[in-house]
Amino acid sequence: MYVFETKDRNGVVVRLDQHTFDRHSLYHPEICDYIEEAKLTIQAPNVILVDDDNCHHHYRLGLGKGKFRKCYVQVLVYYVRTGDLTEGVVASFWLTRNIGKGRVAWMKK
Repeated sequence: MYVFETKDRNGVVVRLDQHTFDRHSLYHPEICDYIEEAKLTIQAPNVILVDDDNCHHHYRLGLGKGKFRKCYVQVLVYYVRTGDLTEGVVASFWLTRNIGKGRVAWMKK
């Protein structure tokens, strides 16, 4: 069962499964109010960084509310290739004040 399914900026299907969401919402309860914002971050990020584990960190500013209004929504996506098909799996997401370290894979101009 999926919390959501969307497409990233390249048209690749990305999914967040219920188990991952339930597990991570224990540590980041604020994400329960940011499901649509996580989808928007995947669809139209401000920047995407790739870390040493090949995890893609999608960031988008301007979606936070209240005490999170100056925060980025950060969504971690692993891309899995099976034959000719590539799919994205959300590993986690949360709100952060800073962009982390990694190789810039894409940046909005």
